[in-house]
Amino acid sequence: MITGAVTKIVSFGVFVRIEDRADGFEGLVHTSELDESTGDVVEVGDVIAVKIIDVDLARRRITLSRRQARTPRHER
Repeated sequence: MITGAVTKIVSFGVFVRIEDRADGFEGLVHTSELDESTGDVVEVGDVIAVKIIDVDLARRRITLSRRQARTPRHER
């Protein structure tokens, strides 16, 4: 579980910077891992809580979830 700033909103999700640097790592929160549609929930610059759910080193991709970050531990 980490927090990060939303850097970009796209049709399939939002990108979140998970390292507190301008050139830091970014990950994708797919629309299926958001609680609602991206436009209604977040804006660029918002800081949100996310959970890292996958790291694909070969493809250099980090997959994040906002939904899983908000779910209480006993309900997972």
